[in-house]
Amino acid sequence: MAADVLREMTASDAAEVIVLPNHGPYVPVCEAAAIQARDAGLRVAVIPTHTQVQGLSALSVHEPGRGFDDDVVAMTTAAGHTHHGAVTIAREHGMTMAGACEPGDVLGVIEGEFAIVGDDPARVAYDVVDRLWTGSTELVTVVRGDGCDDAVVDALRERLHDVRPDVDAVVYDGGQDRYPLLLAVE
Repeated sequence: MAADVLREMTASDAAEVIVLPNHGPYVPVCEAAAIQARDAGLRVAVIPTHTQVQGLSALSVHEPGRGFDDDVVAMTTAAGHTHHGAVTIAREHGMTMAGACEPGDVLGVIEGEFAIVGDDPARVAYDVVDRLWTGSTELVTVVRGDGCDDAVVDALRERLHDVRPDVDAVVYDGGQDRYPLLLAVE
């Protein structure tokens, strides 16, 4: 896989490349490819994004006119300050950190751990955000997956606004199939 990443880095014909792995296990793979790319004379930085929403946060502060090193620092800082969660649906019987789950249960994921078992996707999504945000939170990002009902997103946005009208909420259509909702708190 590192060879594939290296091939993409060098195929870009760019003098400087910033890589956003957006998946924890890919970070070391991208780092290995970056070492090879640097040995070949390419300037490369890997920002250790473990989730797609961390990648979105990094991209949101990218400034093409800013120097490479300063941009990498800003993007890394943004990604690092992004707390992340998700909502998914249990496909089988199992045991989570939050207890037992049955097929069809709504699972809330916080920083990579199953932390909530419920039956209402909007409520579980709110509970995830509620555990992630702090008094200094300014933004909640919601990435809607395939099949996620608009009513779920609308109910979540309404609840977020009722509880914290000082926090902006943005929604993107991500199209992901495994997670009806990806959530980021910044």
